[in-house]
Amino acid sequence: MAWKRVFLLHRVAQRFAAFSKAPGAREQTTASPGTAQGCGAAEAVRPPVPAVDFGNTQEAYRSRRSWELARNLLVLRLCASPVLLAHHEQLLHFARKLLGQWMFDKLMKMTFYGHFVAGEDQESIWPLIRHNKTFGVGSILDYGMEEDLSPEEAEHKEMESCTSEAERDGSGTNKREKQYQVHPAFGDRRDGVISARTYFYANEAKCDNYMETLLRCIQASGGASDAGFAAIKLTALGRPQFLLQFSDVLTRWRRFFHQMAAEQGQAGRAAVDTKLEVVVLQESIAKMGIASKAEIEQWFTLETLGGSGTVDLLDWNSLIDSRTQLSRHLVVPNVQTGQLEPVLSRFTEEEEQQMTRMLQRMDVLAKKAREVGVRLMIDAEQSYFQPAISRLTLEMQRRFNVDKPLIFNTFQCYLKDAYDNVTMDVELACREGWCFGAKLVRGAYMAQERARAVEIGYEDPVNLTYEATNAMYHRMEELGLHPADGQVSFGQLLGMCDQISFPLGQAGFPVYKYVPYGPVMEVLPYLSRRALENSSIMKGAQRERKLLWQELRRRLCTGSLLHHPV
Repeated sequence: MAWKRVFLLHRVAQRFAAFSKAPGAREQTTASPGTAQGCGAAEAVRPPVPAVDFGNTQEAYRSRRSWELARNLLVLRLCASPVLLAHHEQLLHFARKLLGQWMFDKLMKMTFYGHFVAGEDQESIWPLIRHNKTFGVGSILDYGMEEDLSPEEAEHKEMESCTSEAERDGSGTNKREKQYQVHPAFGDRRDGVISARTYFYANEAKCDNYMETLLRCIQASGGASDAGFAAIKLTALGRPQFLLQFSDVLTRWRRFFHQMAAEQGQAGRAAVDTKLEVVVLQESIAKMGIASKAEIEQWFTLETLGGSGTVDLLDWNSLIDSRTQLSRHLVVPNVQTGQLEPVLSRFTEEEEQQMTRMLQRMDVLAKKAREVGVRLMIDAEQSYFQPAISRLTLEMQRRFNVDKPLIFNTFQCYLKDAYDNVTMDVELACREGWCFGAKLVRGAYMAQERARAVEIGYEDPVNLTYEATNAMYHRMEELGLHPADGQVSFGQLLGMCDQISFPLGQAGFPVYKYVPYGPVMEVLPYLSRRALENSSIMKGAQRERKLLWQELRRRLCTGSLLHHPV
């Protein structure tokens, strides 16, 4: 299930988030990239890890009344019916016409809506949030509204919002790599995605409305708990054309670094261990004709790189900053043609303003979160948006994660470069002295990513096997994580995996439920995805139904059907 394997990683020691070296200690070595408990902190004596029995139904469902267990069982059983799922949209439409809106809302609240959604507004969700907190489970609030577009409408919006004005009017050509070009066959980004919400750009006013909704959600999360979370998607905050173009820039810049590394005999090294000799690098860049040797020497100074005489990927990425001279020459060699090409296309004045407003909306949300003490999780999205999303999130972390982790990035462990990305961000946090925070997930777009790579013709970004993704998860243990440190939190969706959430919470582990809320009609698309997701992961759903039956039978046999949670 979508959130069955979510890990929230956050700070360790006094200021720094988890698992790496002290700020400034760039040459310090450890047994592995994360064996130090915090950036240079001494290892503390840890208490034993509490035992958790996920098969003890009495403890797992202690927070639930018997009628809630019966409803859960009914909903999960209906989600397992292929016939109902194949026609669920028509059945919902028919039920609404037959019953009328008031009765339809009542029926939904007694079944699917009541199972997966906390309530209609900020006031109505508080009893559930407080109840779960009593049993050790926190909340991640999310307003569950989703737009109900036809596939044709979604494709039209995507093609319009991901194409620049110059590309539309023919005055400019699209020089982005294939992966970062919009394609009509994948214009409807919902296709093949059932465990993640999708937003389509319409105009700036709609983005402003979504920001206002998020501000209310952040405010509600701050009022509902002391250490709450709120989740946001950057594609809802602005025009996705900017994310595509910026992702293309970042990817080509990183690939250029690895090409230079290969020339220096460092091909195949882990990203965090690859270091280029500055003198050799300067000579290579000068031969390409990007700039004069004197100009190039000014880019690589003690101020920008320190005195090591080498450049690693973090140093390299910093050179793309708009404040550096090098960014004015932002060109890389095209491997196919051998020609130097600019990696950043010109924006029109309107496109510049749209990009600026996206960044401003992010800033407003982060400041509100800091004001009310809520942590923001920036959701991961498709791989062709993700480099830009991660870079923008990183910039927010630099500003807002000074004393504690407030902004959390998301890493999808089914991507081949997930471990490199995590270790590089951890290392950067330690160098610069801010708190690292991250959410680790499996990933929600695998089928779509694979199909798109084959259709358009670029390397599949997803691990080849399920076992490889599992191995990526387990590699995160190299970062020095330990359950007793309180650095790792767990999360599941409301209505899913209570047999995991509540035993963890009652054993003292930080655990959260992803809690959507909103009016019945506005969250119907969300409910459709939850039903489809349950049907797609049969083993997990079968085990959950088995445990629910087991607990109901136990209560019946022991005369405790009227169990009242305390």
